[in-house]
Amino acid sequence: MSEPDLFPEERVEEILFDKSYYEECVFGKTSRTDLHLNDIEFYNCTFNGVVFINSSFHSCRFEKCSFKNSDLSVSKFTNSSFIDVIFENCKIIGIDWTKICMPVKMDFNRCKINDSIFTGMDLRSMEITSCEARNLDFEKSNLSKVKLTDTDLLNTTFANTNLSFADLTDSRNYRIDPTKNNVRKAKFSLPEALALLDQWDIEII
Repeated sequence: MSEPDLFPEERVEEILFDKSYYEECVFGKTSRTDLHLNDIEFYNCTFNGVVFINSSFHSCRFEKCSFKNSDLSVSKFTNSSFIDVIFENCKIIGIDWTKICMPVKMDFNRCKINDSIFTGMDLRSMEITSCEARNLDFEKSNLSKVKLTDTDLLNTTFANTNLSFADLTDSRNYRIDPTKNNVRKAKFSLPEALALLDQWDIEII
């Protein structure tokens, strides 16, 4: 998977974030390392080409927002909400998502989300498509009806994970023990699914 081409030959602008509420705003190409935001709400906003590496978001709310071609790696989201948020072609590596508020609804498309923690989270119906998702921790998470397709899951942990009705079609490099995870009615593709055959009610595509 190629790196997002974030700022090709363009001037990077600084955004101050000096308000507590933003609605239907478009935040263009900007780079802020070690940014600290507190108690800010973003509604129906678009972040396109932003770099907020190693930043801190405390008690922030993102609702109906989209992040495109952006990098939020090794940032901290404490007591923050993500409702109907889409990440597309983003780099979001090294995130502890267990610190955010529940419920949560966010989708990832063509992203790098390696080395992140989702332990014990209710992620029902989330979509992770065409992503690089290595070294994730889904232990004790609810991934029922999750769309987890065409994704590299190398060294990702599934333990006591609910994968019932999940779709892992065309995903690869995963290791899922059907005796320690709920994989009822889940969909898998060959050849990764060979080890699951004849053990559970699994649909092979």
